[in-house]
Amino acid sequence: MRIFRQSPKPKTALLKGLMRHSLAGAMLGAVALLAACQPVSMSGPGFGTSNNTLGQPAVLAQPTGEVLGSGSVRVALLTPSSAQGFFGQTGVAIRNATAMALEDYSSADLQVIVKDVGTGATAATDQAGRALAEGAQLVIGPLRSSSVKQAGLVLKPAGVPMIAFTTDTGAAARGVYLINFSPENDVESILSYAASKGKRSLAAMLPSTPYGSVVEAALRQYAARFGIRVVTIEKYKAGSQPDPFDLQKAAEQIAQIKGQVDTLFIPEASAAISAAQLLAGQGVRANSVTYLGSSQWDKPEILREPMLKGAWFPASPTSLRNDKGQIIGFEAFANRYASKYGQQPPRVAALAYDSIVLTATLVALAGERRFAHETLTGPQGFIGFGDGFFRFRGDGTSQRSLAIMEIASGSSRIIQDAPMSASGLPK
Repeated sequence: MRIFRQSPKPKTALLKGLMRHSLAGAMLGAVALLAACQPVSMSGPGFGTSNNTLGQPAVLAQPTGEVLGSGSVRVALLTPSSAQGFFGQTGVAIRNATAMALEDYSSADLQVIVKDVGTGATAATDQAGRALAEGAQLVIGPLRSSSVKQAGLVLKPAGVPMIAFTTDTGAAARGVYLINFSPENDVESILSYAASKGKRSLAAMLPSTPYGSVVEAALRQYAARFGIRVVTIEKYKAGSQPDPFDLQKAAEQIAQIKGQVDTLFIPEASAAISAAQLLAGQGVRANSVTYLGSSQWDKPEILREPMLKGAWFPASPTSLRNDKGQIIGFEAFANRYASKYGQQPPRVAALAYDSIVLTATLVALAGERRFAHETLTGPQGFIGFGDGFFRFRGDGTSQRSLAIMEIASGSSRIIQDAPMSASGLPK
């Protein structure tokens, strides 16, 4: 899905251009696979379990909720628009990005029913049930992990897939595809790059939190894959801020084996500066080891820290060019969003935009197998307008294209571009 905008063209031509240039390559593997599937089964993940096409009930209920678009293919958007604070604001932004995508591709054969899951413990369950009754062939959202899991309990038995926004890979499954960036993506990208530069031994400082547990599992997996020896993993307590005494103890432990490691991984941004300073006091400095971080590190205060100069970290691409030389990426999306809605969008809004255009493209190109598991997980992947290249894995997680950054004096520079095809992703 190479999503781009050419303002001089009418919107119908835009969608045709999208179809011609974007999935022509990305869908080849999926199309070949679909052609081999004889006869075509209308059950299982991606399809309903009844005799009705794509799982639609014999008589569709009338949509409940705001309806965007007037196409023949119904899709539900589950978003927490009425929630308080951050989640509610994010829910509204997801809805706005959806509307923006449908305006940009007005010939898309889609009707998106917006369903609020912002209030009540069972809201996601209830709204997923309504989506089924109203004939949704695909569900986009929700945002929060708990809501994704609730909705999945309703949708998976019916064979209706989801493209969800949570970063919790524990919510992923066959039929529940996560389009967001994840901690595992960070670990895979930074360790792959480090190994390519000859790094072979690593120490890590991780928080004793669910995030730390996810990162540790990914660290052990990808270190083994890329031939990096994990010498030690030191833990520290973390609430709103890391425990300074625990950080000190972790630094002291790592200092004892500093001659055995060439890289030091500290993914949590809130710990990075204090940890680097404490390690420097123990004689562990950036001139003797290479510090590795996560996408959380893309913050001014970390870039200004002298003890982290020369460190590497992954980052989602903010500005890219597609194969036509057009500027895409989150900055381009955010500028367009802000000009329309008067405020900067959260990152997930770009993912909502890309989800809609991906859906429209699959409807246009993939026929009855448009939302089948094999179609959604085609190995060639897709290029989104807002956040670059990605592909869904068979287990529902996604592999995303990330750039590798190096910290300079108060800023960062790209030392490896985010790949724009599956061939550039870590193997």
